[in-house]
Amino acid sequence: GNATGKPWGAKKIAGFVDEDGFLYTDAEKTNLVSYVGEETNITIPNSVITIGEGAFSSNTKLTSVIIPNSVTTIGDWAFYDCRNLTSVTIPNSITTISDYMFADCRNLTSVTIPNSVTRIGEDAFYCCRNLTSITIPNSVTSIGRAAFIACWSLTELKIPNSVTEIGSYAFNQC
Repeated sequence: GNATGKPWGAKKIAGFVDEDGFLYTDAEKTNLVSYVGEETNITIPNSVITIGEGAFSSNTKLTSVIIPNSVTTIGDWAFYDCRNLTSVTIPNSITTISDYMFADCRNLTSVTIPNSVTRIGEDAFYCCRNLTSITIPNSVTSIGRAAFIACWSLTELKIPNSVTEIGSYAFNQC
């Protein structure tokens, strides 16, 4: 087949480096593009700097994700439709919650946005129906269009004075 390498280490599959179910575009394992493993609780390796667009989208196995401080960029749609995701740890190395990053994560109940974040993207938490608690730090200046649309369980949200821009429909159907 297309696989080469040792069974106990990284192997190359159709142009991607695969180690423990994490797929990378580079041998240094800095650009994570997908997860094909079976684990439900994962910690992204410290070698990762970039999580690609849609890297974990529609992964129904994931329940918990810890993102290390080595990660500085998370692409749009990264955790879209991870319907069983209940817990995520976002590091303070992130400055943007990207567009659609957690959209349709219906079982996500609580999120703490680190004080390094300045922008919450469009539809970032769209349809997170069970999200009851979210902390927006005073580093945030912009909340994107429809960022929290259809977060039905969100009963209270404190918007800090640092926010100077709120997109249309940001809190529609809350």
